[in-house]
Amino acid sequence: MYGYVGGITWGKNLVFCSLICTFASEMNKRTSEDYYKESKRIREEVLQQADSLIGNPLRFTVTNGITMEVEITKSDLKTIVSKASRDNKFNAIKNALAKDIPGFLKKSEYIGWRTVIEGKHEESAYFAYFDRDLGVRTILAMRKMKNHGPYKPYAIIDKFSFEATIGELKKGTPL
Repeated sequence: MYGYVGGITWGKNLVFCSLICTFASEMNKRTSEDYYKESKRIREEVLQQADSLIGNPLRFTVTNGITMEVEITKSDLKTIVSKASRDNKFNAIKNALAKDIPGFLKKSEYIGWRTVIEGKHEESAYFAYFDRDLGVRTILAMRKMKNHGPYKPYAIIDKFSFEATIGELKKGTPL
C-alpha cells in the first residue's frame, strides 16, 4: 500500500514519473555546473518533503524479490540526499529518485544482500540491494534493522560504489 504524504501520492505520481523522464532526456544538454545546481535544488525539495514525515513515518509493504516491511523517516531521506558522489549528474538523479523510494523499489530488480561489515552499522542485520537503470545504473541499499525491525532506505549508490563495497553479494532470501 502506498501512502499520501506531504501532498504527494508516493509511488503513483504520474507527474513525478514524467518529470524523471524529462529530466533524464535533458541530461545530455547540461554541464557539470548545471547538474550541481539541479542536485542542490532537488535536495532541498526532498528535505521539504521529508519534513512531512516528522512524527508520521511512511510505512508500507513491498514484495520485489523479497517481502519487506519498509519505514521511511525524515532522517532516512536526509541521509540519502546528503551522501554525494563526485559525479554531479549522478547526484541529481539520486536526489530525484529519493523523492519516490516506494516507486524505486517497485520498478527495480532485487539483486541480493550482504552482511554488515564488522564494527559498522551495528543496528543493522544486513543490507538488501535493488538495481535500476535510468541511463545510469542506480542501486538502492535498504538496511534491515535488527530485532525484527523494518527495512529502511540507506543510500542510492552508483555501480562503482556498489562494486567497491566489501563483502560477497548473496542471492535469494536474506537470513
